[in-house]
Amino acid sequence: MPNELFPTTTNMANARSWPDLLGQISREVLSDPDFISGNRASLITEEQRQNQWLGAPGATTAALEALEQRLQIPLPPSYRAFLQASDGFGPLDYFIWRLKSSVEVDWLVKTEAELVEMWEVDVETIPSVPDEEYFIYGDGQNEIQVRGEYFRGLLMISDWGDAGFLALNPDVQHQGEWEAWHFANWMPGAVRYRSFAELVQAHLASYQAMKEGRS
Repeated sequence: MPNELFPTTTNMANARSWPDLLGQISREVLSDPDFISGNRASLITEEQRQNQWLGAPGATTAALEALEQRLQIPLPPSYRAFLQASDGFGPLDYFIWRLKSSVEVDWLVKTEAELVEMWEVDVETIPSVPDEEYFIYGDGQNEIQVRGEYFRGLLMISDWGDAGFLALNPDVQHQGEWEAWHFANWMPGAVRYRSFAELVQAHLASYQAMKEGRS
């Protein structure tokens, strides 16, 4: 059963909130020397530079309904609202280079079957993380404290970026929002957030800090 133990701190279920946040991310990335002429310049298209916008036209109601029918589950509110505002986006920061469009997102077990099978090898022999340790978010979170039993049910919502990607976990929900995971080969587990909106806002704050540190 989905867990509803903790409230979502950043719901952003209203599609009107997303253009402002995505516009801010676009301005940050498109003014970053690393994305202008540095190592990541090839991640930005000429159209994005001209438009000063990293997004796409929003998904139609029909497209979102088609996605939900394909997945056989209603989308979480903040992720659905994101797709309404921009049907795909990126780069998000130095590590996540492209969020998939509504026609591309799919279950991780379908897109990365070998990876899921590899992760699941030890699931039955490793005790599941208890609630009091698992449901810690933010600075106190232990990246190792992931639950392997959730791997097969994750929804992959980004391309591989800098050796990592984003996924949503419908098996853990906070006020209707799905838990959001950031995987990377250089992390022992995953960084988890209570919602997709919380993940995006946290990534923006982290990116701004890293960008300032490089200047």
